[in-house]
Amino acid sequence: MNSHRLVKLLASASIGALVLSGCFTGERPTLMPEETVPAVSDTAIQEVIAILNSTPIANFTVAYEVVTKFGDLHTAATLAFDPSFGTSITIAEVRYIYSVNGTTLTCSTITSDCAPGIDESRVSDRQLVSTIFKKAAIERMQQDARVAVGSAVASSEVIVDNNATCSAIPVVDSNGATQSKTYCAFNDLGVVASMDTADLAITALSFTATTTADQFGA
Repeated sequence: MNSHRLVKLLASASIGALVLSGCFTGERPTLMPEETVPAVSDTAIQEVIAILNSTPIANFTVAYEVVTKFGDLHTAATLAFDPSFGTSITIAEVRYIYSVNGTTLTCSTITSDCAPGIDESRVSDRQLVSTIFKKAAIERMQQDARVAVGSAVASSEVIVDNNATCSAIPVVDSNGATQSKTYCAFNDLGVVASMDTADLAITALSFTATTTADQFGA
């Protein structure tokens, strides 16, 4: 996409963002729109949610492998955060951009086309959403906390050379068996490090303390 067209799209998205909400505006950029998180009493779950609710202060890029267990679909994904630009999430060939000024774009890395807003249907066949590495993971943990059949087990891991805090939540599956859903969050990055649930397995494959300008465009 040429720079003139991208500027027009960003301007259009900015107008829409001003009309709809100001949830992305403020003094500090956030990885995703912030919402009030319902209280969770389990400390092991609270710790991971608190990390996912935090906002990092430095650039980073994390590459992931995402496995959609129903259909055994393997998807490459990348999350890039830059305090000056915002957050870019690439899932397969779809790129979601959350800019610091509140604008959002859904782009194709193949055609370089972008459209204002976040079109989650582009990755719904993989049972994913653009917020899976942060907000959606929190929502999953909140739901699991409500149906847990015991206390979650806390642990610590080192994943791609970064410290992570984990929580294994015991729940009853569709067959009546007790299974654990595991969520890990990078302590200093505020995003998912790994996740293993009935439908998804997410694994961080690499980490760099840098971003590139092309990660925030098509």
